Amino acid sequence: MIKLADCAEIRPELGVYILGAASPADRARVVRHLASCRSCREEVAGLATLPGLLRKLPPEEAEQLVADVAADHDPGSLAALQDRLISQLVRRRRRTRWLTAAAAAVLAAAAGTGWALRPGAAQPEHAASATTLETRQIGGATVLTDAKGYTVYWFARDTPTTSKCTGSCARHWPPVTGPAKAGPGVRGQLGTITRPDGTIQATYDGHPLYTASVDTAPGQARGNDKNASGGTWHEVTVSAQG
Repeated sequence: MIKLADCAEIRPELGVYILGAASPADRARVVRHLASCRSCREEVAGLATLPGLLRKLPPEEAEQLVADVAADHDPGSLAALQDRLISQLVRRRRRTRWLTAAAAAVLAAAAGTGWALRPGAAQPEHAASATTLETRQIGGATVLTDAKGYTVYWFARDTPTTSKCTGSCARHWPPVTGPAKAGPGVRGQLGTITRPDGTIQATYDGHPLYTASVDTAPGQARGNDKNASGGTWHEVTVSAQG
């Protein structure tokens, strides 16, 4: 039986665990706790978008944010990370419109886990700005990518209205934030679904969309045909215009 004292001891470690900065011993301890604590698993699932958002920052900035959280070991440090991330996203808004959509995902994830922003914290303007989808030639195929050139995937287990990728799955396959808009060469039906944590995910021709943590640079498609999380992942291909 899980005791409240056990959760109180583990929760300061959840932010470090989610960001992949925990030591092997601490990670093992968190994993053991999560196996028997539904409440803490829900906390982790609600923060599943953060690693994907950090990946879209310049590496040196993302590394510094992770290092700060790892050194703090304080329950409030994750909320502070959200504040700092949103502030950086807002400052970059004039250069990349997709960053405001990422900030909206952070806000939604924070609300879903009870880690709401402190009163008076900076909030992004027009947070519902669309994620732009583009096309790119990768491995001889025309595939869908996000605005930074990262390949977009669909999951065989999903339905047109429901994502089957949550929790640890969503850490490895970050959902594409909705709504989405079509860039040059993108044809097909764009839409959105509401994920179990309340965030909005973009869809294309009835498929919820994701990027892949195994793709470490634009132009890669390492997740294509990969079997993970109980199903197969496929790059989203775009037919040539007839």
